[in-house]
Amino acid sequence: MESEICYIFGAGERTGSDISLRPGDFVIAADGGFDYLEELGLRADCVLGDFDSVLSSDLPPDSMRYPAEKDDTDMMLAIRLGLKKGYREFAIYGGLGGRLDHTLANIQALTYLSRNGAAGTLYGQGYAIRVVTDNTISFAKDLPENKENTICSVFSLSDICVNVTIRGLRYELENATLTNSFPLGISNEFTGKKSFIHVEKGTIAVLWYL
Repeated sequence: MESEICYIFGAGERTGSDISLRPGDFVIAADGGFDYLEELGLRADCVLGDFDSVLSSDLPPDSMRYPAEKDDTDMMLAIRLGLKKGYREFAIYGGLGGRLDHTLANIQALTYLSRNGAAGTLYGQGYAIRVVTDNTISFAKDLPENKENTICSVFSLSDICVNVTIRGLRYELENATLTNSFPLGISNEFTGKKSFIHVEKGTIAVLWYL
């Protein structure tokens, strides 16, 4: 049975989406992500943020308002709420593009998830990013993106990632060491076969095109 998903929508780059919500899924609008959800015709279970980027004047009365001066970004507030509610799988839209500092912050937020017993995927315009710590990411052979020559890149976010194994992609690795100072894992390719990327110790970011 598939895990229940916490969906978070931010104020960044908007993409088309064919999300099919299931019972048990939870949808959070982080600040301007409320406008994004309205555009998609989806309803938020929770709306939160400092509301410095939202355009709509129809915010729900139970919206959770935070001060602009705070340590957590609106996205991190949403992630913490999802974790508190017990979710361990996150799908994040509107967290890429736009301001580069926000994009980097949201990749760091994926790292936070991966190191706290959860996992998240950031979806952008035609690509996605997932961060994995001491774990494995797998791609079934019937995924739409798993087509020959579609790019899939792997980056070390830790100083050193130990025993990185890549199987089923065009360029395979066996117990390799990746570092965050040399982009060895860039521009790998799907082959249409079942594939996986495993890191025994360390944190990697995997980016693939949809």
